[in-house]
Amino acid sequence: MESFANYIAGITHHNPGRLQPLYGILGTSELTEHILPHLDGYQGSGPVRIGNQAFEHIQNDVYGQAMIALLPLFTDQRFKIHENKNVLGWVNFILEKIEATIDEKDAGIWEFRNFANHHCYSNLFQWVGCKAALLIARQNGYQDMEERANILLKKAETYIEACYDEERKVYQNALDSQNLDASTLQLIVMDYLDPKSERARNHLEMLEKELKGENGLFYRYKHQDDFGRPKSTFLVCAFWYVEALACVGRVDEAREILERLLTYSNHLGLFSEDVTEDNGSQWGNFPQAYSHVGLMNAVYRLAIKLDKPIFSFT
Repeated sequence: MESFANYIAGITHHNPGRLQPLYGILGTSELTEHILPHLDGYQGSGPVRIGNQAFEHIQNDVYGQAMIALLPLFTDQRFKIHENKNVLGWVNFILEKIEATIDEKDAGIWEFRNFANHHCYSNLFQWVGCKAALLIARQNGYQDMEERANILLKKAETYIEACYDEERKVYQNALDSQNLDASTLQLIVMDYLDPKSERARNHLEMLEKELKGENGLFYRYKHQDDFGRPKSTFLVCAFWYVEALACVGRVDEAREILERLLTYSNHLGLFSEDVTEDNGSQWGNFPQAYSHVGLMNAVYRLAIKLDKPIFSFT
């Protein structure tokens, strides 16, 4: 945990401007994307790329993501927070960045290359980051931090609620948009919506109606993006779906779907980024860390609900 905090601190020390959505494992910030024209790609699915153009993108959820990643440093008593002032400086840095970017449009979690918007998911994780900052402030008596976090929390809520469609009873993916997006499952998972509320149930049902595929697979969205209309499901969204089902109390259904999703790994138990609904073939980045993180979170969430181990490896 301390090593991770030092990694993040090293990135900001090197570049005190915006946080990028991704860095190299050694903290490299330049990840210029190149196409390798001599490679056909899996089953002719080229172009094959190295690097990642997304390092240039503005994705304003990153500040909230970083804040909650560092939250255990303040809540785990084994870590002596007052002995490492760099961490407190880092929390203030993130809060300042949320303050500076909360009114901005961005590329969103799915890294849209040719358009920007006020994305519900981005504002949600700014909200989550502010909630974490509030907890840190109250726990340590940081009054100025508490006041700033409260102001930003309310502003984030305003943007999120502006994405709500009263007629369809669902949160849309962005301001002034009619599109639905699996990333808004996180409104339930991250406790923005009370999982027991009618609003959470309605939101989940509408996402199921539009984005759910066979065997619990889930499309991240179905509207046209920079590359056309999506042809395959996005695996991490299916694991988010399992979490959301568990949160709203549909535990048996969540477990059944999780067990189906496990069948989409390869013979080594590894998952890709995308899965084609009609034949279960793996596409996109492989192996995809995002998918495996989604799996771990889904299993953990379900285990808490069941209060017992789910799988036996013996």
